[in-house]
Amino acid sequence: MSNDPLAEMLRRNATLAETYQPPPPLPAMAAASRASGTGVVVLSCSDPRLNPYQILGLDHTLKATMVRNAGGRAFDAIRTLATLQTIGAPGTIVVMHHTDCGLTHYHDRDIKDALFQFAPSDAHDLIETTKFGEITDLEKSIKEDVAILKASPLIKNSTRIIGLLYDITTGLLSEAK
Repeated sequence: MSNDPLAEMLRRNATLAETYQPPPPLPAMAAASRASGTGVVVLSCSDPRLNPYQILGLDHTLKATMVRNAGGRAFDAIRTLATLQTIGAPGTIVVMHHTDCGLTHYHDRDIKDALFQFAPSDAHDLIETTKFGEITDLEKSIKEDVAILKASPLIKNSTRIIGLLYDITTGLLSEAK
């Protein structure tokens, strides 16, 4: 294995490409998703310890589109989710947060203070007014994100929106109540 992660990723990609089979064209997939209404989008944290495909048992028979960001927060994802609703009209959006999330340890003030160390001084007002998505209560954060999506005029009212909590120590998912 290379000491350079990017070089290793490119080497692994070259190996994958040797037997690669391309997916169907996007317009056909999107049309099938719109027609069935069974498409799913999973909004989750970008934490590299999480593999939503593995956690949810996704494969070629059970598919979902992934949207990932720091904390799996809805306010960061609305533009992408709105775009995906336009393309494939998924019937369900899953908001999946997890235990031991970085945003439960690093709060907005910590992130702002760190950014002030290297950002140009004319960006300080932007940094100070930005919400970075700290999580002080996991169940509450899931409920907040579900509520944000349900209230958004960019998300179809007919979309089923569900919140899940993934426990990284047990591997179990539970529905946020």
